[in-house]
Amino acid sequence: MGSIGKIVVDPTDPDRVWVAAMGDLFGQNQNRGVYYSENGGQSWERVLFVSEKSGAIDLAIHPQNPDVLYAAMWERTRTPDNNVYGGDDSGIYRSTDGGRTWTELTNGLPFLAEQKGRSGLAIAPSQAETVYAYYATTDG
Repeated sequence: MGSIGKIVVDPTDPDRVWVAAMGDLFGQNQNRGVYYSENGGQSWERVLFVSEKSGAIDLAIHPQNPDVLYAAMWERTRTPDNNVYGGDDSGIYRSTDGGRTWTELTNGLPFLAEQKGRSGLAIAPSQAETVYAYYATTDG
């Protein structure tokens, strides 16, 4: 999986685990995305993949309904002479079925490539329908 951005565990079943994987940060690769295990990490399945340029940097899980997840995807590549800190393949995704399917969220969120850099997520425990997201632009 390469570099790991975040790990979340189902609050009702410790065998259900999701991992936000950035993959190899020094080049485009297939190891990026969100991975899921239903057996405590003995085996993994990739459940969200956007592109070889974009990995999962953050995850948030609904505290009362663990089938609702949010993933922050970040287009990120380092090379000796160039760093990419965002772009069209960055974005925030939601799953309502435990990560089997994902939908990119766009309403009210940045949509221009230069606005879509690294993002982070949090769910308000006191009001779990409220999701907070922050974005950095591609220049930080």
